[in-house]
Amino acid sequence: MTDAVDSTKQGAGRPRFVVDHMVLKLGKYLRILGYDTVWNKTVRTHELIDMANREKRIFLTRNRRLPDQYPPARHVVFLDSADPVQQLRELVALLHLDTEKSLFSTCIRCNVPLDRVPDKTDVRASVHPNVYAQYERFYRCPRCGTVFWKGSHVRNTCRKLGISCPARNGE
Repeated sequence: MTDAVDSTKQGAGRPRFVVDHMVLKLGKYLRILGYDTVWNKTVRTHELIDMANREKRIFLTRNRRLPDQYPPARHVVFLDSADPVQQLRELVALLHLDTEKSLFSTCIRCNVPLDRVPDKTDVRASVHPNVYAQYERFYRCPRCGTVFWKGSHVRNTCRKLGISCPARNGE
């Protein structure tokens, strides 16, 4: 099971996370759910803990020896499973995370909220013609410029994660 040390509440807002090298895929899944989640493969664990403490983020890890090896994290969740989908389920149950409110609203690469593209002609050159013809709503990352749409990959991801998927509704 999962242990939580100290408070996991981050004020009135949604929790924000730092993931260590052992749970990187979980970080991607949290971004899919719209949670502010950071990681850096080139940064050492104690630096990630420092970042979590400084930014009042919850540190996520599978490393049970963490308290013996590193400075203490103020907010930490130790995950048991090696499977990222099961890790997400553990975390959702423990912290009562909302899996629907901000689903697919954040760039999974940049961790910034996506902007809705007001006129789909603006992305015509950026997507495959079949995608352009099939979908009406597109979203763009303001940082990296990646264009997103809610296609079959969204339904497949929802099914994989065991979460409710929004109806297509002209997406």
